[in-house]
Formats: sequence, structure tokens, C-alpha cells
Amino acid sequence: MDAIGANLPPVSAMKPLAAVPQASDAMTTARKFEELLGAMLVKEMASAWITGFIVGAALAKRDAFHMEDMLRASIERKSRGAEAKK
Repeated sequence: MDAIGANLPPVSAMKPLAAVPQASDAMTTARKFEELLGAMLVKEMASAWITGFIVGAALAKRDAFHMEDMLRASIERKSRGAEAKK
């Protein structure tokens, strides 16, 4: 089994975010994070990458981890804070 993130580029090669996500993007961002988390969990359990993404997407769509609201609220708070600093 691969280590989680074994195929990711090194941190030094990653670019910073261009902008803080807008509040309207918070739901999408939260869902994408939950989808990725679900995929990674399933991948580690089943060791089948394509199945992992399919199941991960299904889990995120149903909010199976109950993280979407928490993540969305956090993203929206950070977005409002960044807008207030401008």
C-alpha cells in the first residue's frame, strides 16, 4: 500500500493560493475537501484508486462525514476576515 500523498509534489514546488475563496465558493470547497478525504480513506481500505474516488464522491455528496457545514462555516469566516482586511 502507498503512503497517503506519496505522489504529491514537494511543498517547495507548490504555489500559494492566488486569493482567499469567496463565501459563495465555501460549499464547493468544503464538498471537494470531503470528497478528497473520502477517496483517500477508501483508497487506503480498498487499494483501488478509481473506486476510491467514486465512493469518496458518493460519501461527500451524502455528507457522510458530517463535515460539510463545519468546513463551509470555517471557509466563510476566513473569507469574511480576509475581505475585512482589504
